[in-house]
Amino acid sequence: MKVYCPYCRKDVEYDLEKRDIKEFRGVVVDTYENVPVCKKCGNDLYISDIENENNKRIYDIYRSKEDIIKPQDIVNLRKKYNISQRELTYILGFGKMTINKYERGSLPTKSQSDYLKLLIENEHEFVKKVEEAYDKKNITKKTYEKIILNNKERHVNKKDIQELFREHIEQTLYRKPDIYNGYKEFDLDKIENIISYISSKVKNLTITSLNKYLWYIDMLSFNERTVSITGLTYEHEKYGPTIINQEYNEISLLDDKYKREDYENENGTITKIVSNKNYDLSKFSDSEIKIINKTIKLLKDKKVTEISEMSHNEDAWKKTKRYENISFEYASNLKFKI
Repeated sequence: MKVYCPYCRKDVEYDLEKRDIKEFRGVVVDTYENVPVCKKCGNDLYISDIENENNKRIYDIYRSKEDIIKPQDIVNLRKKYNISQRELTYILGFGKMTINKYERGSLPTKSQSDYLKLLIENEHEFVKKVEEAYDKKNITKKTYEKIILNNKERHVNKKDIQELFREHIEQTLYRKPDIYNGYKEFDLDKIENIISYISSKVKNLTITSLNKYLWYIDMLSFNERTVSITGLTYEHEKYGPTIINQEYNEISLLDDKYKREDYENENGTITKIVSNKNYDLSKFSDSEIKIINKTIKLLKDKKVTEISEMSHNEDAWKKTKRYENISFEYASNLKFKI
């Protein structure tokens, strides 16, 4: 196999030289590294896969000798509290990509490693750090509550936690039937089944898109039947109509019909909804199912940005202000069509 040589300025063949490594960061490691050498000019070359293998070999020995935290230990900490890399970074006050690098194999300093171990082994210390981060406004209320609830889960069973979520959602989103919920009482059971059904049909359903699916379903229902399906109330947000008070976060944490998955990329955290495929369509009338399927058909092949742009073209978004509740009266001018 040939690789590019910056000295010869062309693709060349190379040999691998095995070189001894006695020390790393002042610690005796007694191992080796493979170094690619240009056959033409004899200079060392950089090949990322080979370098990664060398680093892993050295790092593993160094970790063992210096008792440095492993990447999986950090992953397990995040999974324990259901938080993203970014959320953990904000809690700890580390650099933006620090946790991402550590989970990919980079070595933390001894002091950072010891600190992370302390937080992993001592829940009380971790919760204290979370509280400090929240007081300093380094993390959101959503992150704070999620961790605190996860911590309480050690003492309360999962079923009770889910019931607490449902009770909170019901209390927060219930309102008497009016023009802002499509003259329909809030129905969490229907919402869970709709979300499970949508996510079974839509690949890579993000939480941002889910808001628009639900809003279009309810608006189309009001347009055709003068009543919404879910009883949700929506507000004007930057990226389009959204469930009020950002309660979609709490709804996404319910786990009977679907599960929430958080992913990190260069732009931040992406939250996706994955169906457990146990939805119950018998809870919906034929006309409701038809409306839900219409919406899925129109939106399922569109990107998140396209769906947001569609909602921005609706009078319901153009004629309301930021954080203002969206009236279902705008359903009469709905541009949404099959």
